[in-house]
Amino acid sequence: MLTANYHTHTPRCNHATGTEDEYIRSALSAGIRILGFSDHSPYIFDGDYYSHFRMRPELLPDYAQTVLHLKKQYSDQIQIHLGAECEYYPKYFREVLSMLRDNQVEYLILGQHFIHNEFDGPYTGVNSHREEDVKTYAHQTMDAMNSGLFTYFAHPDLLQFHGDQKIYLRYMRQICREAKSCGIPVEINLLGYREKKWYPNPLLYEAAAEEDCPVIIGCDAHAPEVFQDTETEDHAREMIRRYGLTLLDTVELRKI
Repeated sequence: MLTANYHTHTPRCNHATGTEDEYIRSALSAGIRILGFSDHSPYIFDGDYYSHFRMRPELLPDYAQTVLHLKKQYSDQIQIHLGAECEYYPKYFREVLSMLRDNQVEYLILGQHFIHNEFDGPYTGVNSHREEDVKTYAHQTMDAMNSGLFTYFAHPDLLQFHGDQKIYLRYMRQICREAKSCGIPVEINLLGYREKKWYPNPLLYEAAAEEDCPVIIGCDAHAPEVFQDTETEDHAREMIRRYGLTLLDTVELRKI
């Protein structure tokens, strides 16, 4: 049974369902004692480029106010936190950080869906055979972790690499080594299991085990009912046992 889940979305990202109140009540019924909302952070880019998988900047105040209100309302039943899942885009990160701070966002989880600055780099879910892509992904996410602003690394194996798996494993080891050095766990992502995606990648488990890097289970909840999915959670725990990984039930939030 999960003690905490820090990876929870809302419909503002355009690909999730359910109200915040429904997520909270579902989490309570599943025995979760700590629930962090971490919807996809807004980003403001140059020109007319916009990514449609994240909340719009004008929705951020309502998101923050709603979660903070429910945090007070349910304070005697569950610990609620206001966070965001955020990419590390070097050119624009300072601006988005300021926007999140202005809206009382408490913590960030790193979810790197693109490399470079998104509009000038490939989506990490696109099949790649290029070592340059996995190398850039590794170095960019290691820079993010070294910022000291991210609580954990969500789906670090999101990059879909189909080149030489020895190359992939080498960079996953670098990521896990850096994560451990920074005191950041890497996530075992339950959405990938539920939807039979290319992640979680067993090579991530191998790398985390070799580098003694702790892991954390993240529901990556896009619907309230996923907290009741104990079968997927059991599958993740079995894989954790198989690789002898150190599992963290909770983490200390890194304030932004």
